[in-house]
Amino acid sequence: MTLTRQQLFDITRAPITLPFSRFLALWPWIDNVYVRKKIRAATGRTPGYELWACRNRRKHPPSSAPATPGGRRSRPGATCLVGLKLVWNRYVEGEERTVTIERYTEETHSHTLDEMDKQKRSSAIRRIAARETLGGAQPHEVANAMKADMEVLAAVGGTYITRADVKNASKSYEGETWGRRSRGHDGGFTPIIVAEGLERWREQLLPGPAPWMETSTQTAARRRAADADAPASTSTPQLNAPPPTQAPPTAQAPPPTQEAPLTQAPPPTHDLPTTQALAPSTSLPAPLTATTLVLIDSQAGFTHPTHWGPARSNPSYETNVAALLSHFRALRSAHPGAGPGIIHVRHASLDPTSPLHPDAPGFQWMPYTTPIAGEQIVTKGVNSSFIGTDLEKMLRAAGTRRLYIAGLSTDHC
Repeated sequence: MTLTRQQLFDITRAPITLPFSRFLALWPWIDNVYVRKKIRAATGRTPGYELWACRNRRKHPPSSAPATPGGRRSRPGATCLVGLKLVWNRYVEGEERTVTIERYTEETHSHTLDEMDKQKRSSAIRRIAARETLGGAQPHEVANAMKADMEVLAAVGGTYITRADVKNASKSYEGETWGRRSRGHDGGFTPIIVAEGLERWREQLLPGPAPWMETSTQTAARRRAADADAPASTSTPQLNAPPPTQAPPTAQAPPPTQEAPLTQAPPPTHDLPTTQALAPSTSLPAPLTATTLVLIDSQAGFTHPTHWGPARSNPSYETNVAALLSHFRALRSAHPGAGPGIIHVRHASLDPTSPLHPDAPGFQWMPYTTPIAGEQIVTKGVNSSFIGTDLEKMLRAAGTRRLYIAGLSTDHC
């Protein structure tokens, strides 16, 4: 089945189930249409889910009073009542996790996809624009380079991108260091020319209107061709079911024993190595046998806007940490009993009013980081993960020499 942005915009009550990696590649291109409204963690046999609403949804119809001169402009169009439900299906051993998307409202959009693209640019478009500015290009150079191929730009929802959009995107993602800025001999930044910018823009989108618009038949054909070209080996074990070719963006792990937010994420349009390519095909390297990932405080309570505030220093946390966790789990699956260790740390507050109290819904894990069989859990009552817990003892017992720490509130945990 070929999926387009228009099909995700016109999604019906009939659910669509996608592999988790493919969902992470698709969603950034359509996230300018929807806003997340509610998160529910998995409970018992019920999987976790999220409710998303159209960005134009309003509680009350817009006022019919004439606009006053100099007043702030509101979003055009009438109230749109479309809502989506994203269900994070439970992990099945040996299979890639899936996400089910369905519309839970009867209404359809009261506007077009083009109108939404005019109101707001998707995060995928903004990331690509920001990446060029971080490389040294000026906002107007990036905008002109992207608009040089309007047919491709329109297919991915970037028709209305402006110089101001590029400038704002560079400020939003300036903490995500995709590469070093090139400097001239005089110490200033060396701007890219429009032709070079256009070439890099096309490389990121890959051939065709969008890299993720492909059928499962085409993907299977490419895999069969790759398997036929690869030399046969009698001593090298191979995975029977590699994941889809479109993998999620990987998060760059922080240095050993240093906890830092996950902010490194390339644009989701690149094809990254599959699990088969990432997993060692011979004996397991020594560093991997002494590697542990510690994921701290990935709990639903930290998304509570009225308790912690609406500001976020890392808007891409969910995507990055899910990709990182998926990579570590793939290594464990490829090498049972010899892969890296995974430890989940959660906070249990003694304050009954806290979202992180054990009896509160916020104490539950985020749906995309729920521990599975074989992964250890540590519960703490203070900021530090080592005070009053067996975390240090667990790390020493596992012979950990390379420690990756990620999670939330990493500035004081």
